[in-house]
Amino acid sequence: MKNLITLLLICFAFTLSAQAKPAYCDEGPATYGSVAALPGNTTAPPLPRFTTTPVKEYKVQVAILRYTDPAEYPFHPDLVARYRPCEQIWVVESRNSFASRADAVALQEKLKGLGYGGSYITDLLGYQ
Repeated sequence: MKNLITLLLICFAFTLSAQAKPAYCDEGPATYGSVAALPGNTTAPPLPRFTTTPVKEYKVQVAILRYTDPAEYPFHPDLVARYRPCEQIWVVESRNSFASRADAVALQEKLKGLGYGGSYITDLLGYQ
Protein backbone atom coordinates (compact mmCIF):
# COMPACT_ATOMS: atom_id res chain seq x y z
CA MET A 1 0.00 0.00 0.00
CA LYS A 2 2.83 2.35 0.88
CA ASN A 3 4.54 1.64 -2.44
CA LEU A 4 1.31 2.30 -4.33
CA ILE A 5 0.85 5.71 -2.72
CA THR A 6 4.49 6.59 -3.42
CA LEU A 7 4.11 5.53 -7.04
CA LEU A 8 0.95 7.60 -7.45
CA LEU A 9 2.64 10.67 -5.97
CA ILE A 10 5.61 10.28 -8.29
CA CYS A 11 3.34 9.91 -11.33
CA PHE A 12 1.36 12.97 -10.27
CA ALA A 13 4.56 15.02 -9.90
CA PHE A 14 5.76 13.97 -13.36
CA THR A 15 2.45 14.93 -15.00
CA LEU A 16 2.55 18.35 -13.35
CA SER A 17 6.14 18.99 -14.41
CA ALA A 18 5.53 17.74 -17.96
CA GLN A 19 2.59 20.10 -18.44
CA ALA A 20 4.25 23.19 -17.01
CA LYS A 21 4.05 26.20 -19.33
CA PRO A 22 5.73 29.54 -18.89
CA ALA A 23 3.62 32.15 -17.12
CA TYR A 24 3.43 34.39 -20.19
CA CYS A 25 1.48 31.73 -22.08
CA ASP A 26 -1.61 32.29 -19.92
CA GLU A 27 -1.50 36.08 -20.03
CA GLY A 28 -3.44 37.99 -22.62
CA PRO A 29 -1.60 40.30 -24.99
CA ALA A 30 -0.68 43.58 -23.37
CA THR A 31 -1.60 46.65 -25.36
CA TYR A 32 0.46 49.78 -25.30
CA GLY A 33 -2.25 52.04 -23.87
CA SER A 34 -3.46 49.67 -21.17
CA VAL A 35 -1.51 51.27 -18.30
CA ALA A 36 -3.58 51.25 -15.13
CA ALA A 37 -2.81 54.84 -14.15
CA LEU A 38 -0.28 57.36 -15.32
CA PRO A 39 0.98 60.09 -13.00
CA GLY A 40 -1.01 63.30 -13.44
CA ASN A 41 -3.80 61.57 -15.40
CA THR A 42 -1.97 62.01 -18.70
CA THR A 43 -2.38 59.79 -21.70
CA ALA A 44 0.24 57.32 -22.80
CA PRO A 45 2.85 58.66 -25.20
CA PRO A 46 2.39 57.67 -28.85
CA LEU A 47 4.25 54.67 -30.21
CA PRO A 48 7.60 55.49 -31.80
CA ARG A 49 7.74 55.52 -35.60
CA PHE A 50 10.45 53.54 -37.35
CA THR A 51 11.48 53.63 -40.98
CA THR A 52 11.18 49.86 -41.44
CA THR A 53 9.02 48.31 -44.10
CA PRO A 54 7.26 44.96 -43.84
CA VAL A 55 8.55 42.24 -46.15
CA LYS A 56 6.95 38.87 -46.85
CA GLU A 57 9.34 35.96 -46.29
CA TYR A 58 8.98 32.19 -46.52
CA LYS A 59 10.13 29.17 -44.50
CA VAL A 60 9.81 25.46 -45.19
CA GLN A 61 8.31 23.46 -42.31
CA VAL A 62 8.98 19.76 -42.25
CA ALA A 63 7.38 18.47 -39.05
CA ILE A 64 5.62 19.40 -35.85
CA LEU A 65 6.63 17.12 -32.99
CA ARG A 66 4.56 16.67 -29.86
CA TYR A 67 5.78 14.44 -27.01
CA THR A 68 8.97 13.79 -28.99
CA ASP A 69 12.45 15.15 -28.42
CA PRO A 70 14.08 16.12 -31.73
CA ALA A 71 17.53 15.33 -30.30
CA GLU A 72 16.74 11.67 -30.95
CA TYR A 73 16.54 12.24 -34.73
CA PRO A 74 19.22 13.46 -37.12
CA PHE A 75 18.10 16.28 -39.42
CA HIS A 76 19.45 17.74 -42.64
CA PRO A 77 21.84 20.67 -42.01
CA ASP A 78 19.38 23.08 -43.66
CA LEU A 79 16.81 22.33 -40.93
CA VAL A 80 16.49 23.42 -37.32
CA ALA A 81 14.12 22.38 -34.52
CA ARG A 82 12.55 25.25 -32.58
CA TYR A 83 10.56 24.79 -29.36
CA ARG A 84 7.27 26.65 -28.87
CA PRO A 85 6.63 26.57 -25.11
CA CYS A 86 3.01 27.75 -25.16
CA GLU A 87 1.94 25.02 -27.57
CA GLN A 88 4.47 22.57 -26.10
CA ILE A 89 5.61 21.42 -29.54
CA TRP A 90 8.81 21.31 -31.56
CA VAL A 91 8.69 22.76 -35.08
CA VAL A 92 11.25 21.42 -37.55
CA GLU A 93 11.77 24.04 -40.25
CA SER A 94 14.32 25.56 -42.58
CA ARG A 95 17.17 27.30 -40.84
CA ASN A 96 16.89 30.36 -43.09
CA SER A 97 13.92 32.33 -44.34
CA PHE A 98 13.68 33.23 -48.00
CA ALA A 99 12.65 36.50 -49.62
CA SER A 100 11.66 34.65 -52.78
CA ARG A 101 9.00 31.95 -52.78
CA ALA A 102 10.86 30.26 -55.63
CA ASP A 103 13.88 29.74 -53.34
CA ALA A 104 11.62 28.22 -50.68
CA VAL A 105 10.04 25.91 -53.28
CA ALA A 106 13.53 24.86 -54.44
CA LEU A 107 14.47 23.90 -50.87
CA GLN A 108 11.12 22.13 -50.46
CA GLU A 109 11.76 20.05 -53.59
CA LYS A 110 15.30 19.26 -52.41
CA LEU A 111 13.96 18.10 -49.05
CA LYS A 112 11.22 16.03 -50.71
CA GLY A 113 13.94 14.27 -52.71
CA LEU A 114 15.73 13.49 -49.43
CA GLY A 115 12.62 11.92 -47.87
CA TYR A 116 10.90 14.88 -46.19
CA GLY A 117 7.70 14.41 -48.17
CA GLY A 118 5.30 16.24 -45.88
CA SER A 119 7.03 19.61 -46.01
CA TYR A 120 5.09 22.79 -46.66
CA ILE A 121 5.82 26.50 -47.03
CA THR A 122 4.80 29.03 -44.40
CA ASP A 123 4.57 32.80 -44.82
CA LEU A 124 6.35 35.15 -42.42
CA LEU A 125 6.31 38.87 -41.98
CA GLY A 126 9.78 40.35 -41.66
CA TYR A 127 10.94 43.94 -41.39
CA GLN A 128 13.86 45.60 -43.10
